[in-house]
Amino acid sequence: MVDSQQNKGYRVISMFDRLMDGQGINKKQEAFTHNVGEKTIQRDLNEIRDYIDKAKLNCHLEYVRVEKVYRLTNTGKSILSKEQVLAIVKILIESRALLKSEMSDIIDKLISIVAADKQEFIHNIILNEKHLYVDLNHKKSLLHLIWGISEAIQKKKIIKIDYLRECETIPREKILKPLAVIFSEYYFYLIAYDDNKHEKDSPIVYRVDRIQHFLELNQKFQIPYAERFQEGEFRKRIQFMHAGELMRIKFVFKGASPQAVLDRLPTAKIVSKKDGQCLFEAEVFGRGIKMWLLSQGANIEVLEPIELREEIIETIQSMQQNYRYI
Repeated sequence: MVDSQQNKGYRVISMFDRLMDGQGINKKQEAFTHNVGEKTIQRDLNEIRDYIDKAKLNCHLEYVRVEKVYRLTNTGKSILSKEQVLAIVKILIESRALLKSEMSDIIDKLISIVAADKQEFIHNIILNEKHLYVDLNHKKSLLHLIWGISEAIQKKKIIKIDYLRECETIPREKILKPLAVIFSEYYFYLIAYDDNKHEKDSPIVYRVDRIQHFLELNQKFQIPYAERFQEGEFRKRIQFMHAGELMRIKFVFKGASPQAVLDRLPTAKIVSKKDGQCLFEAEVFGRGIKMWLLSQGANIEVLEPIELREEIIETIQSMQQNYRYI
């Protein structure tokens, strides 16, 4: 058997790439594939182990006797723990954010991070959820689009999109100043200013899966630091990604868990408590809050603004009309 430096280089790099990708290396199979002896493969593995040590990578090469393969096991504090991986996988599955094939690939790669003897345990825990995972109706792969838009945001480049609203057949061209990509309730959203409007206007929300075409233009935009968009503050004040003017609401909560209100509305504050009821105040964007308030049924009474209170009264009256006859 002739083991040239070229053959050896390819063999070692191939094994290292697969190990870094979470795959296992079977010494006997590897020797057969490359037409070399098992001792040669063992020397290659020793060299890979030495390189990992010298490069101070957060992993080490170990032999998994049950599988009869060599695998990389992460050791650094920067690596996710098995508990963290399981929690992230559960959140990902519940989000339904990606195509089933993409979600499955990401989950498998996340699980490959943990020690080999714990991987099967996690796989078994999420097996049923993973199998029954259901794609969203748009059936689109969004990863490249999200990345492209995010690059434009970082470079402060104006973008052009063709946007197709639901129930429309012809997309509309939009020239935008992109501010952020946010995920909420199953969907990714682009938050942007219309290029023809002033930055003091409310930002506009676009569903990423409805973008038919995206192009980064060779034109930059600037927003004064004091007026910069802050995703965290925006998230606190918006419900169901319905943008609009900022408003302050006041409502009485009569339910059993005021904590649930505080978790749902991060800007909410309890002004007073009386007879088991809590008076809340909160800052919110737009009319998305109306959907949540109505979902609470008789547990909530909106006091201010009076326009929102009247809207809710009208909605409740319309709902009553729907149930007049059976």
